[in-house]
Amino acid sequence: MQISSSKTAAILLISICTTAIIYTLVKRTFAEPVSVHAQQLPIEPGSIDDLVQNATANGEVFVSVPIEVAHEDVAGFDEAMNYYSIVVAETLSKQTLAVSAYDTETWFKFAITEILSTKQPHVCVSGACSLPATLSAPSQNELWLSKAGGAIVRNGVTINLEWKDFPDFTIGQKYLLFIDLNQSTRVGVPAIGPVGVFMVDDSGTIASVFDEETSLKSEIASRFGNSLGQIRNTINPSPASSCSSVQRQTCLDNGGNWNSETCFCRPLVDPCIQKPWLCD
Repeated sequence: MQISSSKTAAILLISICTTAIIYTLVKRTFAEPVSVHAQQLPIEPGSIDDLVQNATANGEVFVSVPIEVAHEDVAGFDEAMNYYSIVVAETLSKQTLAVSAYDTETWFKFAITEILSTKQPHVCVSGACSLPATLSAPSQNELWLSKAGGAIVRNGVTINLEWKDFPDFTIGQKYLLFIDLNQSTRVGVPAIGPVGVFMVDDSGTIASVFDEETSLKSEIASRFGNSLGQIRNTINPSPASSCSSVQRQTCLDNGGNWNSETCFCRPLVDPCIQKPWLCD
């Protein structure tokens, strides 16, 4: 049987189209080639990674970079007391984190020894001063403070962003702190920087960590004699005695010892009553 030329052309056309469809379907089953090496973003000049890269190229393992940090200030003790919480606390631990490509931040945990006064925070509000997820929440007698700067290790190189005017808190050291503190979270910041940080020794004498002279530092020395006890008594004075001033004076005039809390006079003991033979 002979096939007409028109039917032959149609069969040939169907064959070509079928082949094209099969090729297209087969081609689509193969994924597009993917680049094996992901494109790396360039290192930003002046960033921590840039400092690490330069240090590695120069064979260095430690790089210290000074930083300047703006902070609030106060005119003296009364202003500091009116705007900031005043706490005595001992440093327990610290942890430094990179918070951006250029910045580090160090968190210090403190054991609270004494809260002299509290004020509503104005910095640590509305989610500010949030504790990083890597840090545990403070207990009832603890607090966290964050401070700009600090040292981190990256690729074997230590990068220290150093706030030179504000040395790190020393573990085990007790401090008198004027801070912006959120009482509900017990997280805060040293809002007036080193101006509001004083070391406390075992005798209750305080000393500023800031080398420069400030109004607060000068007034604490002249007004309180650098005494934590005197500051405590000024902030939380003892209540007025309800004892009789006449009885007190009579006790003292007769050589007795007066107790203002109990209103009791311990009279001077006459040795002739207990040992009369000594008075013959």
